[in-house]
Amino acid sequence: MRITLLSICLAFASALAADDPPSADIANLTASAANGKVSVRFALTGAFRNGEMVEALQSGLPTSFRYVVEIFRDRPRWFDDGIARVNIEVICTYNSVTREYLLNYRRNRHLVRSESFTDLHALERAMTTIDEPDLFEFGNRKPYKLKVRAKADLMRGWLMYVIPWDVSTRWREARVRTVAP
Repeated sequence: MRITLLSICLAFASALAADDPPSADIANLTASAANGKVSVRFALTGAFRNGEMVEALQSGLPTSFRYVVEIFRDRPRWFDDGIARVNIEVICTYNSVTREYLLNYRRNRHLVRSESFTDLHALERAMTTIDEPDLFEFGNRKPYKLKVRAKADLMRGWLMYVIPWDVSTRWREARVRTVAP
């Protein structure tokens, strides 16, 4: 009994150690406030570093990144005051007949735009660069007390080929800066 339990624990630990941690990261997160609205910009780096994403794209599988962006009031030594949350989905499919990539950009499940690409590098840039003007309204709150945080969900991984789990980046935070008119 003890030997089988020990062998299961060792197999589980070796499976966790064998999986590479996600090498993607949120970079250059900036948030600026003007006219009662907050604009957010950031980039996802390292998402296409391994060949799995490119292989999935070129095989015709719908490949997507899901970004979660939140605005909140930072309260030191207390719980943060959440104001709003936006889910951004960037979904790409490859058409092997026309050799074009179709990119659908959704914000909170509503289609914002669709674009076609023939160049893989331009597609990677469009999938990993988020520039959202006037994403949040902050009302009568003081912008210097607000922060924005973002993370990206890249793909679904499998632990021991049985247990599904999402591969995500860490949360990144940035203080909202006021832009002079």
